[in-house]
Amino acid sequence: MRTEFIRVRVTPEEKEIITKKALSSYRLLSDYMRDCALDKEIIAVAGLDDTAKELRRIGNNLNQMTVLAHQNRAQFFNLEELKKEVGQIWQYVNSSLPKHR
Repeated sequence: MRTEFIRVRVTPEEKEIITKKALSSYRLLSDYMRDCALDKEIIAVAGLDDTAKELRRIGNNLNQMTVLAHQNRAQFFNLEELKKEVGQIWQYVNSSLPKHR
């Protein structure tokens, strides 16, 4: 569990650059900063903006369905359609990633 904070001061220009780099890899700023500091590989793939928006939309739908299920108000959801959409997006993202040897 992450319980500790590290604060770093940057200029507005540095903040803008760091934030853009974090968003270009579709990560939260904290995830990006942690991965940079821990020398983890970060792969940014250009051209996946629409895909990221679609994944966020699907994630929001899943969250809403989960809330309803926990409230015992779950109704009939088209999970097969959702599964199909997620599969298509995964194939697109997977085919867009650089191949490592």
